[in-house]
Amino acid sequence: MITDKQGNAYSGKTLEYAVPLPFEMSYVPAGTKVVSVAPGNQPGLSFETKYPVLGVSAASGVGDGPNMMVESANDQGLSLCTNEMPGSQSPDGAGSEAAKALAATDLALYLLGNFKSVAEVKEALTNGSVNVWLPKVPLVGNIELPMHYILFDKTGAGIVIEYLDGKQNIHDNPVGVATNAPDFGWHLKNLNNYAQLTNLDRNTGQFGQLKVNAPDSGNALASVPSSQISMGRFVKAAFYTQFVRKADKPEDAVITLGHILNNFDRPYDLSIDKGFSAEGGKPGETTSEVTLFTWMNDKVRNLYFLRTIDALNFSQFEIDKLAPIKSVVTVPLAKINDASLDGTQVLLGAAKAE
Repeated sequence: MITDKQGNAYSGKTLEYAVPLPFEMSYVPAGTKVVSVAPGNQPGLSFETKYPVLGVSAASGVGDGPNMMVESANDQGLSLCTNEMPGSQSPDGAGSEAAKALAATDLALYLLGNFKSVAEVKEALTNGSVNVWLPKVPLVGNIELPMHYILFDKTGAGIVIEYLDGKQNIHDNPVGVATNAPDFGWHLKNLNNYAQLTNLDRNTGQFGQLKVNAPDSGNALASVPSSQISMGRFVKAAFYTQFVRKADKPEDAVITLGHILNNFDRPYDLSIDKGFSAEGGKPGETTSEVTLFTWMNDKVRNLYFLRTIDALNFSQFEIDKLAPIKSVVTVPLAKINDASLDGTQVLLGAAKAE
């Protein structure tokens, strides 16, 4: 998440995985009724969305409601993304009262469909009106949904929601970044090991009697981690968001954010795992974790941008122009690629065809 000179926020993310996943683009209009599921496949929390939600989704195999929203935003400037958190588990007693039980697969739709700020989300998750539990999800190997949830609103306020050790933990996000496991608190502590980082190049020095001059600029980044593991990505993202120049206007802020995200884009075989069986790979086979898609949310102009691994450019979605759609619309990401830059028309066309 970055802000412009006026303090407006813009957020984005890359999503990496070792095998293709059945992602789709979904629009869930305001006024959509959702009945979540409680443990034992009972009807859970029932709610009706106040705000439309747009984003990448996937059929989770849990309940019979709309797809699980994975990387999504509403028209109030609130966004939510999911990042991997192995070892996640339902809070103690969660789901014991079916009418308040909210499956984590519906968490994004519940929060984005009903609230417009991080402050409202924190209140909703801590006032006892809803109990989030983690169902076992076929999409990720039939284990308790291994995610933590990153939210930002248009003011730049951010939180990270985690379900670990039988508790729901809500962390304020003072750095505007998040990656996968370990837990968010671990990543914040780890930044203490990088207190020396600065964007100021040191281009002259001396070894004994030999004076030296750097032949090029950019050595300030020499200590920024280059690996693509989550720890390295967190530090690198914190460095970029701290030091890149703030834009004057939304158009420039989105371009800046896109340039930052390009540093986390992984093509096929940039790194390979041999015999690694996580993320859907088969034991003994070679896999390559790649950036399946990159997305951005302009919270000022209510725009959503998406670029998949099969596309060169971002497709743009104007959330406000999707208001005529009155029922849930879902299209494969391949159709977004075919649309080139105008994703809005793809969803409007799909709605007319139904």
